[in-house]
Amino acid sequence: MTTEILLTNDDGIDAVGIRALADALGREYDVTVVAPKSNQSGVGGARSWWDTTVEYTETDAGYAVEGTPADCVAVAEVALGLDPDLVVSGCNHGPNIGAHILGQSGTVGAAMEASFLGTPAIAVSLYDRGNLPVPPTLDHSDFAVAARVVVDLIERAERGEDGLVLPFGADVLNVNVPAAGDETAADPTYRLTEPARGFDVIEFHPGDAPSEPENVPEGWSVNERRGEMGMELRDRFWREFLRGDVADDPGSDRLAVIEGEVSISPLSSSRSITGDRAGEVVTAPESGASASSRIEQD
Repeated sequence: MTTEILLTNDDGIDAVGIRALADALGREYDVTVVAPKSNQSGVGGARSWWDTTVEYTETDAGYAVEGTPADCVAVAEVALGLDPDLVVSGCNHGPNIGAHILGQSGTVGAAMEASFLGTPAIAVSLYDRGNLPVPPTLDHSDFAVAARVVVDLIERAERGEDGLVLPFGADVLNVNVPAAGDETAADPTYRLTEPARGFDVIEFHPGDAPSEPENVPEGWSVNERRGEMGMELRDRFWREFLRGDVADDPGSDRLAVIEGEVSISPLSSSRSITGDRAGEVVTAPESGASASSRIEQD
């Protein structure tokens, strides 16, 4: 039975990463590309609703959608009538690591949208340790390892009564893969990971000049000023990441990337931690109890 794959991304339908995956996956599977017409990086799982229309055009590269990555998944199902076995989102130009990124990444957002609609999904991103955080230029060959890893994960999936079942009991796999030129790429270690939680926000005022971390790529600055007035909110997570020396526990996606491994984070679309307690009744405070009273649980 041929596996049908919906391929999307957040870098846009003409991005080299999605073209490389389309070529590689097309050799093994029935692939349909439905991707944003333009770059939609950083939009997370945002969807277009009644305040705007979503247009799409069939092109030589696939269906180009004037909307978000999540829109693309919805368009594929409701407008194009596709019923894929799997959605692959990527390959993103740069890593998608860290718990806080899960809601910010358009790559992950498309994969989550697929899961909400009942289709398992793999979000895949590429990192180049020699050109962090984002490689300046890439060609098809840089994504060779990413394509190989995705094919491997698809082959590990099982066919159940209700469709394809991803490895590790996941609704979504968030995968980060080294570029083909990395010294570990010939035989990378596959590491099951959790999204790192070392997020922190820095208040940065134009005119301040904190020291740059080491190993910042030429032409890129974490302290670059983007305005002359007001305050900016900066992400300390990436400063630490660029140093390559983090305090993460073994098993974090950020540490796996720093060590040149394939990071595989199995995710649940529900994000719930209720577990076996779902359905329990929680006792409310008695009438007249003070506002400081805490809710008691049965």
